[in-house]
This record gives sequence, structure tokens and C-alpha cells, in this order.
Amino acid sequence: MKKEDYFYIEKEIPSFLKKALDEEQLEAVINSNGRSIIVAGPGSGKTRVITYKIAYLLYLGLKPENILLVTFTRAAAKQMIERVKNVTNRDMSSMLAGTFHHVCNTILRRYAALLDFKNDYSILDKEDSKDLLRIAKNEYMRESSDKYKFPKEDVIMKVISYTCNTLNSLRETLLDIAPYLLEFENDIEQIWGIYSQLKKDMNVMDYDDLLVNTLMLFHTHPDILKKVSEQFQYVLVDEFQDTNKIQIELIKAFSSVHGNLIVVGDDSQSIYSFRGAHFKNIKDFIDKEGTKIFKIQTNYRSTPEIVNFINNMLPSNSVPKTLKPKRKGYIKPFVIETFDDLEQADAVVQIIKNKLEEGINYKDIAILYRSHSLSMVIQQKLDTVGIPYRILSGLRFIETRHIKDVLGFLKVLNNPLDKISWIRILKLFPGIGTKTASKIYNEIEKGINSGQSKNVEEILTKTQLIRFTTPFELLKKLYINMDKNPSEIIDYIYKDYYEEYSLLTFSDAKSRNMDIERFSEIASRYPSLSSFLEDLTLSEDIGIMNVEKEEERDTITLTTIHGAKGLEWKVVILISVNPGDLPNGLAIKDKKLDEEERLFYVAITRAKDELYILKQLSGTSNPFMKNSIYFVNKEYDFIEKIPDDIINRVRVNYKNDIYWNCYI
Repeated sequence: MKKEDYFYIEKEIPSFLKKALDEEQLEAVINSNGRSIIVAGPGSGKTRVITYKIAYLLYLGLKPENILLVTFTRAAAKQMIERVKNVTNRDMSSMLAGTFHHVCNTILRRYAALLDFKNDYSILDKEDSKDLLRIAKNEYMRESSDKYKFPKEDVIMKVISYTCNTLNSLRETLLDIAPYLLEFENDIEQIWGIYSQLKKDMNVMDYDDLLVNTLMLFHTHPDILKKVSEQFQYVLVDEFQDTNKIQIELIKAFSSVHGNLIVVGDDSQSIYSFRGAHFKNIKDFIDKEGTKIFKIQTNYRSTPEIVNFINNMLPSNSVPKTLKPKRKGYIKPFVIETFDDLEQADAVVQIIKNKLEEGINYKDIAILYRSHSLSMVIQQKLDTVGIPYRILSGLRFIETRHIKDVLGFLKVLNNPLDKISWIRILKLFPGIGTKTASKIYNEIEKGINSGQSKNVEEILTKTQLIRFTTPFELLKKLYINMDKNPSEIIDYIYKDYYEEYSLLTFSDAKSRNMDIERFSEIASRYPSLSSFLEDLTLSEDIGIMNVEKEEERDTITLTTIHGAKGLEWKVVILISVNPGDLPNGLAIKDKKLDEEERLFYVAITRAKDELYILKQLSGTSNPFMKNSIYFVNKEYDFIEKIPDDIINRVRVNYKNDIYWNCYI
């Protein structure tokens, strides 16, 4: 906007806008119309801009029902509408605002009959969808004898969902995310067909259907599309960088009559490619002729030192942006180099203790990481020293299903009378349900208590388990080698069975398998299976106590970077920023570092006052990646790209008694 234009509009704009917005925000609110994009840097007030854009449209005479707001969470939509109500004192009940699924459901409730559904259709949640898919799978597999080799419902559901959201063919999806399932292409297609028919017969839709069916409605009934689009004179979309292909097509449809489409987002924070989102959405939107571009780049969240760091770490291929700090200075970010993850955990605890002495509360501190497996040693250390914490974006590492499965094997080796663990591991194998597992356990228990044999592997041969070749051979092998290092035992479990089981069972199998590899590395530090399990059990017990403390709300937050998006803390501690961990090893091997750069960017932009980045000089703790040339190459090391003048670099060296915390 030209300076003279700014002074012109300043005379026309209402005072409630001038008081609430800075110059960049004001320009975006006043002048965004037609096809417009607001590139909003982190901490720049994008929620405020959307709120006041709606308020301004109402000021200009639009009715709430003529504005459509699409967000990625219900909470975000609710927050914005509440703010609009506070600003305008208007009744906003007639305005359609919410997630894509909410918006599409609202439309389908009027027109479902045109798609052979009744308007009172039910919506399946994820568990119900999985149950129905299981019915479809069983119906298809009545004639099949090879149930072991067939993918589980979670995997099939991921394939179907990804296909729907990307508008790909099934073949394209399999080639993209699961090439190891290509041999099942026809099977998945047939099961999908049965699943779709069952949904129609039951008058139900799953989450993906809400989007797919709305788009189908628009394609098959252009008169309905025209009617819906005529109603929405302005369409506003938040977090545009997280949209996938079907969502983009829906946005185009909603705005097809009036053409007033305003999207807000930051391509540098696009981190949901696994959902079909693509960071290029913003660039593609910008590149289309006639697009108005607005940038809001004043950062209200972080100190100048952190903002300077953020500007230097802008992901490659990003829309150019330079954040301008608004707050006063404090201290440059720290890069702390430790030898390994054990030393890293000590350093994290020391940072926390220092901050507490300075008067900072636990709740103002967050520990971020690429994946939950990286936090296991941290969790154990926090438990040991009694620092309360909560895990924001998932279960404790040792509470995740795949780790509990592996632990089940270890527990029955250590204590062959552990009934719960026996039933857990036996049910992993095809043909063994709870009833059969209980019978096998009773036979094992009887054999042990009778004193017929001292060797459990011999007892196994006298049970029903011998009918099931795979578990029998695996368990026999494990008991023969039970005196070996726990890491070796885990490797037997993983290589002989669980790796393949995981691929056919979990939609995120690659990530889970990396967790198990890391779990094995941690186990290698213990001299015996019993000492390893004892340490884990004590840590788990202490962790339960922490859950009680969490009610006090003053706890450290532990979360993945994905879970941290949209949040902020005074002090952010980002751990394990070394090749193989962040960036992730699979991303390095596949040379897909774009999203890893954006994950790093999201992590560092969560910090308000202080930022600590920790690197392990020994490299990734994943034993299957540790010695790879990929992970010693500086090209893949984010820390190596940081200019020395914008950080405080600290090397932890306990051996030489250099007490590093004096620097921090």
C-alpha cells in the first residue's frame, strides 16, 4: 500500500480498528478482498487480524450468515467468534464457522438425500470406523486362509483416508506412503468397496466422507453449489498452509460465486504432510494472477534475540519474510553441546533448576522433541529428581502400544508367571485370542509350579503353543538367549517378528520401529534384563505420582514439536537436534528435509524469553543409524548452519570439571 493511500483510508476506517491494529494488520484487514493471502509470521497476531476482518465486514453491512470462517480446530473458531462478539456486540449465531468437517456436515444435513443418504445420517468416530472396516475386511476374507500376512484395520484406514484427502488413486497412495502394500492393492480396493456399501446401508458417514460427499454433491448438483456459494460473500480460511488437496477444492467451491477468498497462513509452519498437506499451497496461491498479498511480520511473542535467531533459520523454499521484534531484549539463544543423551538429560535438569531459582514456574517451561522416543531418558531423569511434568501430545514412551508389546516379551522372560504379559504377547499372533492365550498360560503355570522342568522352553513344548509355529519358535529362541544383554533380546523380538507385525498393524509403522530401535539402544546400557526392567518399573511408578501432581497445573510440559504448534512458553528447551533425530533419520535417507526444517522453525518460534537447543556430540542414539555417513555429514546438521554471533554456544564437559551452568 502506498503511503498516500494509507492516509486516505485512515480517514474512512472506524476507530475500533485504528486502536486495535498495527499498520500491517490494518492494511490486511481493510484491503483484503477478492483473492487475498495474509502471510502471518509466528507471533504476529493472525487471530487478531481474522477477528477484526470479520468485525470490519459486519461494519460494512454484511450479515453474519454471509461470512464463512474455516479453521482447523473448533476451539480456534469459537475463540474468534467470541472475540468478534466482544468487539461488535453482534449476535453471531447465524454465522457458519468451524472446521472443514463441521462446515461440510452443516451443508450435507440439508442435501444428503441427493447422495442416497438420509438427512439424519450418523457420523462414525475413528473407533467406530475401524470397527466397521473390520467387518468389511472379515466379510472379504472369509475365503482367505492367510490372515497373518494381511494388513490391519489401522493401516487400511490410513491408506483410504490419505487417498480421499489427496484425491489420489489408490495406486498413487500406495506408491507414495506404503509401497510394501502394493501386493494388497486389489484386496484393499475390494474391502474399501464393501466398507462404503456398509456405510450407505447403515446411513452413516466417516470423517473423510463429510468432505468427499460434499465435493461430490457440488460436482453432481451445480445448482446446489451455486446456492451455497452465493450465500458466502466472503470466505476466510485460517492455517491455510495445513490444507490438503480436497480442502483446497472445497475452498474454491465455497468462494466460486463472489470470489472473495481470504486465506491466512505461514508456509514456514507447514508440518502436516502425513495428512496430505503441502507447504507449496501458499506459494501456488500467491503465484496465481490477481492474488493480493499482505504480510504481517511484527512479532509480539519473542525477544529481539530470539526473533533474530528465527529470521536466520527461515526454512529454505519459504516465502521471504523478516520478523520485526516488538519486545525488549533479554538474552541470546543457547546451543548446548553434550556428549550423549544421558549428559543431555543432566543439562536439561540443570537448566530447569536455574530457572526455578530465578523465579520462573514449572508451567512456563517446555521440553520439545521430534518424537516421543527421544524423551525417554529425560522422563527417567525428571522422575529421579522429582521434577513434575506432563506429556502434552501422547502417552509416556513406555506406555505406547509397541513399546508395551516388546516389554511384554521381556517381562515373561524375567518372570514366566506374569499372566498379564503372557496374554498380551500371545494375542499378537494370528489365531490366538484371549481364551486361547489364557489356556496356554494355565498350561505354562501348571508346568512351572509342578517342578516338571526348570527350563521354560521345555515346558512350552508341552502346551497348546506348539500348534502355533511362529510364537513357539520365537519364544523358544528368547528363553535360550535370555541371559544375553537386554538389547540383544529386543533385537531378536524385533527382527524375528515384530518388525513385520508392525508394518502390517500400524499406520505409522516406520516411526514405531525407530522407537523400538532406540529402546534397544537404551537397553544396551544395562548389564542384565532384570536391572533394565527394574529401572523402567520404578520410573513408571514415579511417573504415576507425577500425574497426581499435574492437577496442581504447575508442571513442566513435554511434547513433540507437532503437539507444540500454536502454543508458547517463556522458556523452551529443544532436545536432540542432531542428524538422525532432528532432522529425522528417515527424512535424511529419503532426502526430504523440507518439513524437518519447518519443524525446527516451529519449535524455535514457541519461545518467548529464552531458548535452549541441545545437541549430542555422539550423534543419534539410534544404533541402526549411528554409523551411517548420512549422520556425520554437516549438510544435515541444523546446528552447523547457525551463525555463531546470534547464539551463546556452550560445551558441557563434566570430566574437566567445567561447570557450564555459570554461562546460563
